[in-house]
Amino acid sequence: MAKVADSSLCSVCNKIPGRCFCVGCKKYFCSKDFKEHEKQLSIQFDNEIVRSHDELLDIIQRLENPDDLSYDLFDQIDQWKKITISKVKNAAARARHDLIELIDKRRTAVTKQLEAIAKEIRSHRDEENFLEDDIARLRTKLNEIQKVLEQFTRKDTKRAIIATNDQIDWDRIIHIQGKHKIASFAGNLPLNTNTKWIQNGVTIAGGSGDGSRINQLSYPVGLCIDEDQTIYIADYSNHRIVEWARGATMGRVVAGGSESGSRRGQFSYPTDVIIDKESNGLIISDYGNRRVVRWSRENEEVIISNVGCWGLTVDDVGLIYIADCDKHEIRRYQMGENQGTIVAGGNGVGSGLNQLNHPTCVFVDRDHSV
Repeated sequence: MAKVADSSLCSVCNKIPGRCFCVGCKKYFCSKDFKEHEKQLSIQFDNEIVRSHDELLDIIQRLENPDDLSYDLFDQIDQWKKITISKVKNAAARARHDLIELIDKRRTAVTKQLEAIAKEIRSHRDEENFLEDDIARLRTKLNEIQKVLEQFTRKDTKRAIIATNDQIDWDRIIHIQGKHKIASFAGNLPLNTNTKWIQNGVTIAGGSGDGSRINQLSYPVGLCIDEDQTIYIADYSNHRIVEWARGATMGRVVAGGSESGSRRGQFSYPTDVIIDKESNGLIISDYGNRRVVRWSRENEEVIISNVGCWGLTVDDVGLIYIADCDKHEIRRYQMGENQGTIVAGGNGVGSGLNQLNHPTCVFVDRDHSV
C-alpha cells in the first residue's frame, strides 16, 4: 500500500513532510495521518466489500427455499396462471358450443342424405330392379357418409392434446373456425412443421382443357371450400363462379356465366370468392367491374364499389379485407362501409417496407395481422 518517500508535505496536515506514499490514492502522508488513512481504508473495506459479500451470500442461501421469499416474480406467475386458466376455460366453452353446432349441422345434412338413399333403396327393392352399377354407386354414397360420421365417432389416439413431454402440443388442439370463415372439423389432419406433402397432386376440378363447358375452366384464379368440401371457383375468363362438388367430374355455374357485363347476374373477370354464411351465399371480387358483390340465390348486391379488388378475405368478426392491386394496398371494410381503412401499403407502388406492388392475395390470422 505504501512506500517511504523523501519529500512532499503530508496531504492531510500539509505541514510535516510526508514520508509515506499511498500507491492507491497517490498521496503523501506523515506517519500519524498515514495510520489514520489505513484505518479508514479498513473501515471502508468492511462496509463496502465484506458487508456486500455477506448480503449476497445471505440471498443465495435464502434462494435454497424459494417458498420463504416474498418475490414479485412468483406473484406474476400466479397471476399469469389465473388469467391463462380463465382464458382456456372460456376458449373450451366456446369450442364446445361451436362443436355442438357443427355436429348438429352435419347430423342434419347426413340424415337428409341417408333418407334420400333409403328412399332409393326401397324403390329398387320394391321393383327388384338394381344392377351392379346401382350397388357400386350407393356403396360410394354410404362410404362418404360413413367418413363424415367417423370424424365425430372414431376415437383418434394420435390426436392427444398433451404430448409425451408433458407440454401442450398446440398444433394438435381442436380448432373450429368462426362463422365468417370456412369451417373445418378438428378431425382433419393438423398442419405443423413436420407436415409433409405428397409430390403428385390430384385434379379435383377442371382438367379438361381451356373452355366454357361445365367440365372446363378458363384461367381460374381464386377459390374457397365449404364444410362439405365443395369448391367454389372464380372462373376468370368465363366470367362466372363455378361450384364443384367433392368427387364430381363436372361443375355447376352458380353465378354469372352469360357473358362479361355489369348488369344483374353478370360479372367481368371475377378473381376471388369467399363463403358468406350470414347470407348463405358468396362474396365475389368482380375485378373487371371494380366492385365486390354479395351474391345469394335470393339476392345480389354491390357492397363495395370503385375498387380494384383482386383478392379478398373475411376475419372472425366479419370485417372484409381486400387486396387492391391497382392502388397497391390492402384495405379493411366494415359491413356497409365503402371507403375502408388502409392496413398495408397505400404508399404507391414500390419495394419499400411500407409499399406493395400489385398485391393479389390477402390472409388474416387469429390476431388480425394481415
